[in-house]
Amino acid sequence: MEIVKNIGRSEVWRYLHGNTKFWTSITIVLAVVILGVIGPYLTKYSPNTPAGAPMTPPSFKHPFGTDYFGYDVFSEVVYGIRVSLSVGLIAALIATLIGVILGMIAGLRGGIVDAIIDTLINIFLSIPPILIMILLAVYIGKRGILEMGLIIGILSWQWTARAVRAQVSALRTSDFIASSYLSGNSYIKVLFKDVLPNIASYMFLSFVIQLSTAILTVVTLEFFGLGASEWSLGAIIQYSVLWGGIPLGLWWWFLFPGIIIVALIASLYILVISLEEVFNPRLRRW
Repeated sequence: MEIVKNIGRSEVWRYLHGNTKFWTSITIVLAVVILGVIGPYLTKYSPNTPAGAPMTPPSFKHPFGTDYFGYDVFSEVVYGIRVSLSVGLIAALIATLIGVILGMIAGLRGGIVDAIIDTLINIFLSIPPILIMILLAVYIGKRGILEMGLIIGILSWQWTARAVRAQVSALRTSDFIASSYLSGNSYIKVLFKDVLPNIASYMFLSFVIQLSTAILTVVTLEFFGLGASEWSLGAIIQYSVLWGGIPLGLWWWFLFPGIIIVALIASLYILVISLEEVFNPRLRRW
């Protein structure tokens, strides 16, 4: 992924105006987020309290049906979206922050600092992150949303740092960076005044990618029973598998959370592609 230059707000809006992929993906993402925010207020059932007859198909009373125990699946899903999104958002923020800071420092400073950070990146890239996350999750025991977000974020920053490092390394030899140093600006001022604005669009795309990756990681850990809450999207699918949802024909038990997971992650990736076409002139088709 390469960001050639930043563009003005008017140009961004003009490029996005006819971008069907952008509007479709952003609509799906916002719909899932809104469902997670207001969904719990739309149901009178608690996700951990029987709401009706067990194994009831979707109906007006239970839009997503009930599970093996008689719990309302819609309530489970809307509460689960909150948990999965919260963990993913915390993880994405932490991973993006660490990656951008280290990448900017390495790319602008160069020399021994660059070599040390690059070695650190390579070490983290050589370690299977999902394995470490599982081991840490098991070792720590009961985890909350913040703890899970921290674990995932701290182990997911490396590719962002490498990408930002490459971008800033290219900027380091630019005339405006040299002029900024000649004007008497310190290294920190150059970093935040000159470098940061020039990679702002790239940072945003990195955050969206980190968010989609974090949510996928969160769902995976939840499916393994290592989530931050009893009710999360991956945990719902895990329960449907453990209690024979497929053999019993309870397709709604795993179908609805599965659709939301796939739609959300796919939409985030499509959103990145559509935004990259806006920020990178080489990819524009209009």
